[in-house]
Amino acid sequence: MAKLILAEVIEKTLKGITIPARPQVLLNLQNELGKSDPDPRVIVRLVSGDVGLSAAMLKTVNSPFFGLSRKISSVAQAMSLLGIKAAGQIVTGLVLKAAVGGKTPSLERFWERAEKVAGIAYYIASTIPRGPLDDAYCFGLFHDVGIPILMQRFPDYRQTLALAEKDDTQPSTAVENERYATDHATIGYLVAKCWFLPEAICNGIFYHHDPSVFDDKDSFNPQAMTLIAINAIAEYFHDEYFLTRTNYRGETIDSRVLGHLGLQDDEYSDLREDLSKRFK
Repeated sequence: MAKLILAEVIEKTLKGITIPARPQVLLNLQNELGKSDPDPRVIVRLVSGDVGLSAAMLKTVNSPFFGLSRKISSVAQAMSLLGIKAAGQIVTGLVLKAAVGGKTPSLERFWERAEKVAGIAYYIASTIPRGPLDDAYCFGLFHDVGIPILMQRFPDYRQTLALAEKDDTQPSTAVENERYATDHATIGYLVAKCWFLPEAICNGIFYHHDPSVFDDKDSFNPQAMTLIAINAIAEYFHDEYFLTRTNYRGETIDSRVLGHLGLQDDEYSDLREDLSKRFK
């Protein structure tokens, strides 16, 4: 692996950077989801008890990304249609947004993109045999959460992102490490760990800018690789479709990404066409 999750790396990373605390509503939600037989009614009460959270959840699941045949008007309906775990992961992502400057004007574009990428990722997961529906949306929102945290810590971080975008010779995280001795993937991993997210999501966040994971399948979490691959396609499609530009790091998706998902070139073309029709 190009990177290792080492204690000294974590200690060095945390100097001067504050990891947002896990909100009580998420703690209560995770406690219920962690039971052998979670009670949907308890989860509905937890989410419905927060007006802002329940409104955000309904807005999210009624978006075209989820492809529901009818609009839903209650958290209970969302829970019934999506399933307990998938709904819980969606709520986790929404709680994260609120905890990390979700209403800050300077971060509106960041979260708008994150929400769209997460929605696209969820849809892609729904088209893949045994796709990780439960985790795809949450991963889409969480994978770049280190970016707003580093924006708040370093005044020149936007300039660093601009430099990284122009440099196609190395991952963007390498540019960040040169300037700050840390990067948004590492910060995102620490947030996910502190919030007790599934290990596949945590590892996927840490390595989502490291294509070498697809060359080391025997020692890497396959579910994390699947999340990374799905998210890579979701980001590529988002930038091409919504920003009307090709992804700045290449004009095609890495063949290793498609190979891991078992997608042939014609199947990938069909998926892109399907996405384009869905989000017109």
